[in-house]
Amino acid sequence: MKKIIYLAAVSVLGLSACCSTKQVANNKTSGLQDTYWKLIELNGAPVNFSKDQKEIYIIFHTKNNNAGGNAGCNGYGGNYELNPNGFNIKFSTFIRTMMACAELPLEDEYLKVFEIADSYYVYNDTLQLNKARMAPLARFKAVKGKAETIK
Repeated sequence: MKKIIYLAAVSVLGLSACCSTKQVANNKTSGLQDTYWKLIELNGAPVNFSKDQKEIYIIFHTKNNNAGGNAGCNGYGGNYELNPNGFNIKFSTFIRTMMACAELPLEDEYLKVFEIADSYYVYNDTLQLNKARMAPLARFKAVKGKAETIK
């Protein structure tokens, strides 16, 4: 009888741990997706936009796991994959338009982040893209309500 009670207790604890882990995993991506993320720092240096320059941003769309935005001059996009058991992220090769503009060196440096990054971290309204445990490659600030205006 004690074995049955013990097995029942272990089963209940196991199921509750499973469910709470699943809920935590879902919460990890909340805020990341379907949010307009404005670039504020690139490779440790603050990014300031000129009056005439377009804002650099990314949106991680939940539908079809597409990500894209504007890199300062050219639009870009591709796919991303999240690991549900952690903060790992993997990007496909992004495609972009090819307009000529003065911001191309910054744009090239920015888009290289997506070739290197393998993890992310969201805290409050800040997103960091990282390579392993190194310093953040890029840091973004969430802009509330702006993702809904961009399709």
